[in-house]
Amino acid sequence: ASSGAGDDARGERIAKFLARAGVASRRDAEKLIAEGRVKLEGRLVETPATFVKPGDIITVDGRAVNEPE
Repeated sequence: ASSGAGDDARGERIAKFLARAGVASRRDAEKLIAEGRVKLEGRLVETPATFVKPGDIITVDGRAVNEPE
């Protein structure tokens, strides 16, 4: 379930995704992004406002992150 209209088209913010995936808290996820340790589809993520969609490949320190259950 998504909150708010039109959320599904954009997906969810990457920091929230990483928090739900158990990688880090949202605040720590934002720190990882700021440190340049997070990639989306092979490209460096530069802002926590980046949106991810189901099926996107996200890596932290080169390791793939599984989608949250």
